[in-house]
Amino acid sequence: MTATESSASSEIPQIVHHSLPAEHGQNLADVGGNVGAVWRAWWTWTPSHGTFNLQLNWNVIGVDSTVVVTASEIDANGNRFVGAAAFQVSSVAAANGVVTFKINIDWGSSLPMRTDLLVFN
Repeated sequence: MTATESSASSEIPQIVHHSLPAEHGQNLADVGGNVGAVWRAWWTWTPSHGTFNLQLNWNVIGVDSTVVVTASEIDANGNRFVGAAAFQVSSVAAANGVVTFKINIDWGSSLPMRTDLLVFN
């Protein structure tokens, strides 16, 4: 994971915890249609605020993958909730083994965050 382009004076978010994402070749069932496989995983991050470019490495992501990223504020137990702060995800770009995305936490102080990824191949 890397993060760049902080537009705020807060610390760059760092990964605190994550689910165990599936790996390529785990013989997951085909989905059907024009989607062969779907993967899901999540990451929690240290408190921050402002705008950052974040990267997550995951070997199921390829240049033709569709990656959906969501972001939510979390409480002390890691539970997602909708608070007053806006969490915005934009500019999602998949490459071989990595996804880069922009996060904006529009709040005056640092808040903890969870990101969820869905990868469609």
